[in-house]
Amino acid sequence: MSALYKQVCDQVLQQISEGVRKVGDRLPPESEFADEIGVSRSTVRMAFTELESIGVLRRRKRAGTEIIAAIPQPKFHMSTASIHELLSIGHDAEFHISDIKTLPTKDVDALDGYHSETDHWLAVFGSRTMKDEATPFCINQVYVPARFAGIEPLLKSSTNLSVFQAIEQAFEVSVSRVTQLTSIVPCPEGDAQVMGLEAGTSVLQIDATLYVQNDTVMEVSVARFDPSRFSMYTDVSIQ
Repeated sequence: MSALYKQVCDQVLQQISEGVRKVGDRLPPESEFADEIGVSRSTVRMAFTELESIGVLRRRKRAGTEIIAAIPQPKFHMSTASIHELLSIGHDAEFHISDIKTLPTKDVDALDGYHSETDHWLAVFGSRTMKDEATPFCINQVYVPARFAGIEPLLKSSTNLSVFQAIEQAFEVSVSRVTQLTSIVPCPEGDAQVMGLEAGTSVLQIDATLYVQNDTVMEVSVARFDPSRFSMYTDVSIQ
């Protein structure tokens, strides 16, 4: 039997082929759809991510999830060889924390659709530099759900420790899954000043979510990179 999220994918595709749902329709929010079909919200999120990757769905913040095609569309799929390689920046670059605070979910657009037990997140703001360089090539905002917020003392007492590394160390867990969305955005004035760029310069933004076992969210991250000093390598295959 296929994974549960794959079964949800097949169910949505069947609904489209039978005319129950049509191109242009919007699917219910993840929580409502999960209750409707009797699965967990994380399973629905994985299914929606899969359907988006094959060109059937389009998800936009505050606009919902729209059906944009009746059948999967041919696409290039890019992946790294391992999670270790994907997270190598956390080991190879120095992370400098500039501020730590607690924020409610509603105050952070990047947390739309995510859950924290207290509805508050530990927000860690910082930058990354390569060894022996003074000017950061990356500005990073990391949001940690309440279940892992106990890392704050460790972050304050340790040097050059990434947030996910602190969680792994303090809670004896490990990253099991990573999702990423890469886009080009105009650099906000504050970030541009720190990276030595002009405000509005096009930078690479990576929105990432790290999970531990059982699809439990470890952290939600928004990182902006100076594209002249950052590159990403992937293996590309056609499926």
